[in-house]
Amino acid sequence: MNTSRRSALGVITSSATAFLLTETPMAQPMPVTEAIFCIPGMWDGRSDFIRRVVTHEPKGRFMFAGMVLADMQEKEHVGLEVHPRDPQIRRAFELAGQGKLTEAALAGIDRHASVAYLRAPPRLLEERAKVAKFTKLLESVGGLAVKVESAGVAHTWERWSQLVSGTAFDLYAAVVTLVADRDHYYSCGMHNFSLPDCEVPRTLSPDAAAELMNRFNHWRLTETPVLADQHTFSLTSTAPRYRIQLEADARHAADEPFFNPHGLWRLSVA
Repeated sequence: MNTSRRSALGVITSSATAFLLTETPMAQPMPVTEAIFCIPGMWDGRSDFIRRVVTHEPKGRFMFAGMVLADMQEKEHVGLEVHPRDPQIRRAFELAGQGKLTEAALAGIDRHASVAYLRAPPRLLEERAKVAKFTKLLESVGGLAVKVESAGVAHTWERWSQLVSGTAFDLYAAVVTLVADRDHYYSCGMHNFSLPDCEVPRTLSPDAAAELMNRFNHWRLTETPVLADQHTFSLTSTAPRYRIQLEADARHAADEPFFNPHGLWRLSVA
């Protein structure tokens, strides 16, 4: 596995931290069947947000009505809601940033006036260009940073732009995080691609667990193999083999953004 891949998702957070990331309140529950992006911004409420969108150059290309943000030129749209300032946003971004957001970035986020929640279909390989376009629009009209609400990972705009315009692994790194609980390491966020997550035994070292999960997830994302219970997977012909079993997502309630309706593949030493 090359170095860039290992550094992108080499940090495994604790399940306690992951739980805290779910605690950012939203005025209304969001469906878990969508990829959800939290974007705090400087717009002073919904009316100011609309004004900024419709006057963004070229004027009239983008419109916001109801809960739909639309590109009138390309005839594309995403779901979007604007909510009041949230005093817990800074802490949520600090946790989801996993130490990568500077104090200056967090202070800027703390000065937000409102919060937008952008929703897109959970097929981010196919929806990548559209999501990149609309998140870029929100940056241009005063968005301060982006947090993937359906995974619990946050980015500066510079980092987000690099990831969503990069390789398939970069996109994976943008919207998937790795977590540890008492018995397992597991991924969170593969439902953004309409795929199951995975988990591996805690007996592995953190580095070995990260490499195994990242490569297993990336392989499924790019190669789309047909998998079934009791199939085996290994990193190389001489590496340990892991038997896979599809399990339901029992860690998250069905109405939580982290919940994966596709379940997760449990990898056990064969």
